[in-house]
Amino acid sequence: MLPVKFMPVIIGLAALAMTAGQIPARGENDVASIVRGQELAQLLCQRCHAIAGPGPGKEEKSPPFSTLIAKLTLEGVADQLLEGLALGHDPMPRWEFSEQQVEDLLIYIDSVSSEN
Repeated sequence: MLPVKFMPVIIGLAALAMTAGQIPARGENDVASIVRGQELAQLLCQRCHAIAGPGPGKEEKSPPFSTLIAKLTLEGVADQLLEGLALGHDPMPRWEFSEQQVEDLLIYIDSVSSEN
């Protein structure tokens, strides 16, 4: 979990993005999910993927999170997360997520998507 001192920054950035039309307005629960999803992405994904912005990631075959929805649709990403995340690139580890973690990651991925 991010230290409490980062919460005002995260909330401020989310508010700035919403006012700039970058992401649709979100409720408090969505903002909390974005934060939890970002924490999971930082912990498990950023060693290979660009988890915010266009990339590139550290691994050539690891798509940036900002392009996942355009490539797979939100439902496709959800299916992959729920099925143990075998997204077709090596060296992708097999992660198993709870339904809450999947929801948090999806909301985070949607928030950084180039589709927004």
